[in-house]
Amino acid sequence: MDLRKAFTAPGIPRRLISKGAGLLGRCPVPRFLRSGLWSFLGSRLGLDMEEVPGNLRDYRNFLALFTRPLPKGARPLPNGNTWLSPADGKIVAATRVSSEGTWLIKGTPYTSRELVPGGDIRLLAGYQALQIYLAPHNYHRYHAPCDLTIEEAVTEPGDLQPVDPGLVRRSMRVLATNKRILLHCRTPDGTPLSMLFVGALNVGGMRFLHDRTLGQKPFIQGRRIYEPAPVIKRGDELGWFEFGSTVVLFAPGQRLSLKSEGETCRAREPLLAGTLSETN
Repeated sequence: MDLRKAFTAPGIPRRLISKGAGLLGRCPVPRFLRSGLWSFLGSRLGLDMEEVPGNLRDYRNFLALFTRPLPKGARPLPNGNTWLSPADGKIVAATRVSSEGTWLIKGTPYTSRELVPGGDIRLLAGYQALQIYLAPHNYHRYHAPCDLTIEEAVTEPGDLQPVDPGLVRRSMRVLATNKRILLHCRTPDGTPLSMLFVGALNVGGMRFLHDRTLGQKPFIQGRRIYEPAPVIKRGDELGWFEFGSTVVLFAPGQRLSLKSEGETCRAREPLLAGTLSETN
């Protein structure tokens, strides 16, 4: 029996547990202990220590190590017009919107209004959704899949149910009931896209570089319209999760997926090829 399933039961104080995990992750560690401790934890979690920049002794707490940036020069951007993966992780769902405007993600039905609040759902006709689950060993910063402007952010308070595919049940509907932040964006040619960032157990924090107060306390239902809209270049860093969670990319259906459900992907590496017209 997987004891982690106990955390999905009603009445479990998931917010309190997540707050405790955050406090523990922020506890400073004496410098002389850091190298050995971080090496041990990195090995236990399966972190790619070759992508940990700098000296381990410079990471004053576990959260600093966990939310580390990429080393300078790592993962050079590929040429071409491909859209890049916004995050490291496993693609746990790849689906398309129905003609009625509904989505079936991991066997769970959602409406477009539930998944993409605040936007014009008519613009999602023919769109696809790729859900990326970030495990504890993954790199936890997220990046722009293409050149874009961020037009709007929507915050939705909610639960902090686990999003581990092995623990999620259909009835939990985590993409519509967990704490989450949605970015509505647009490419230079006017193509709309959205990215949904979902909080989870031990993942109360989501940070964004374009808006340092987005997602911070008090976390209430809200909508922010950016004028002028921040301009983000393809592959540039957008922010980070504090511990693991999941990202859903809503992209034009004409773009050809380079990854299948169940495959892994990495931030700043190709995820969606050009449209059919661009590849012919």
